[in-house]
Amino acid sequence: MEVPAQSTDIQAQFSAWKEEVDNVRSSLRTMRGKLQEIATSPQANNERSMAIEHFQNQFIRQLEVADEMYHDLKQSAKHMGYGNPAIVHHDRPVDDMNSLQDRMQVFHKLHNELAGEFHRFESYD
Repeated sequence: MEVPAQSTDIQAQFSAWKEEVDNVRSSLRTMRGKLQEIATSPQANNERSMAIEHFQNQFIRQLEVADEMYHDLKQSAKHMGYGNPAIVHHDRPVDDMNSLQDRMQVFHKLHNELAGEFHRFESYD
């Protein structure tokens, strides 16, 4: 994925990234709903309960990361589009397109891994 150079391309990239983050949020909410169904089914055992708790924690954390990512994308778009100072977090810079691109790639990788892990768990149900 190459970082666009023109202002309109950059704005389009931010819009696409924000849409991707929204899609991940939706996916996480769907998986969380399925997890709740699994958790209320009568086939409870200790191992299964631990897995349910693991996924519950992962979904919560990944939704937090999605919220941070969305916020940072909005801040970066403001900074790059209007010259306003961006709020730079030391652990997650928003003033560098290459850093944002790297973060989006990691964001997708982690989501895809979690989704795959959950679907494997769900298929054993």
